[in-house]
Amino acid sequence: MFRQLFIHTPYNFFDEALPELAGLGLAPEIYFKAPDLDRLAADGSRLKEQAAQLRERGMVCSFHGPFLNLSPASYDARIAAVTRERFEQLFEIAELFRPRAIILHSGYERWNYNLNINLWLEKSIPFWRPLAVRAAELGTVLAIENIFETTAGGLRLLFDEIASPAFGGCFDIGHWNLFAEMDMSEWLALLKDHIVAFHLHDNRGAFDDHLVPGDGLIDFAAFKMLVETWKIAARVHTFELHQRTELERGVAWFRAHGFLER
Repeated sequence: MFRQLFIHTPYNFFDEALPELAGLGLAPEIYFKAPDLDRLAADGSRLKEQAAQLRERGMVCSFHGPFLNLSPASYDARIAAVTRERFEQLFEIAELFRPRAIILHSGYERWNYNLNINLWLEKSIPFWRPLAVRAAELGTVLAIENIFETTAGGLRLLFDEIASPAFGGCFDIGHWNLFAEMDMSEWLALLKDHIVAFHLHDNRGAFDDHLVPGDGLIDFAAFKMLVETWKIAARVHTFELHQRTELERGVAWFRAHGFLER
């Protein structure tokens, strides 16, 4: 199904995690929190060295940006400006690392927008369009991740409006299981031409557990069948594990169940 598995790697664990990931043939999806961006803005001397380490090992990476308290589609111009500043900081780092994808959250919460997707779209489209252009210039893709969306319709409207090969979706199967009111087959059918990344982890339907697949309730066999049937060719497949001690067991699961080809 795919040849490269990416692993959720908070930036503050990057140096520690890199040798293990390299030894297992894995790649980091580097998660930058807002405090990381502030520290790196003050002193980013390590970034060039870290990007060089990846190249020397023949490794690729992807990026996951900050999201706490950020709102790309905010009706408060100052909040939107802070969000844009954070994402621009991330893109500056991406110039060094050249990640295969940059994953950012959609910012949609239906109660904040009075259940009106058009209110969210009105602010989302002008926010994301210049970042899609920047992603194209970097040779990467900007992948918008589903969080609290109950259906995929709003994301589809956004992707159709931006209409860029450098802009698409990151299907987070764990978030789908928690919040979606749409069957997985319907969701993937609607977004199949726009999905550029997958976040893969399990849960039991009550909390965002980030478990090894098979430890929760998600039907990964059905997911695999749908992806293969519709030939969804994502650039990045990330195992979003939060329990580092379970890494090798999780990677073994992906190999044993025909997800990871090597």
